[in-house]
Amino acid sequence: MKIEINYQQEGDIPTDKVKVTVKAQSFSDDVQRLLRTIKNLDNYTDVVPLAVEDRVVMVQLDEIIAIEVYKNELTVYTQAKVYKLKGKLKEMYQRLNNGDFIQISKSALINLNHLSSLEASFSGNMLAFMDNDEKLTVSRKYLIQLKESLGM
Repeated sequence: MKIEINYQQEGDIPTDKVKVTVKAQSFSDDVQRLLRTIKNLDNYTDVVPLAVEDRVVMVQLDEIIAIEVYKNELTVYTQAKVYKLKGKLKEMYQRLNNGDFIQISKSALINLNHLSSLEASFSGNMLAFMDNDEKLTVSRKYLIQLKESLGM
């Protein structure tokens, strides 16, 4: 998807607001993803609270390397620690709203800023090597979106 960006200054818009109009030939998946990203900018935060055992830990988004889920247990890998908590991957993905995170399989998200390399694997899948030496499988279903996010 190619994006053309134009800026127009309009004096009748309040200083605390920005008006965004998206024009496209169709309401494609790319357009929907763009609209979600823009909408999430309004709720942007650089910290995510994680309910770990009997406390809430505040974790900087840029410290999160990857997140995996098994059944209803999330494993959040950060630069300093690994956190285990109850939750759903889809809900966590919605909370990580800064655009650096991408789903790479049914059970994993990665922070693109911590992706070291990609390597071909079995049956069209790839392996994602992360900064913390974690290796995660990128399934074929999510590979196209990952390549687009990387500009490939």
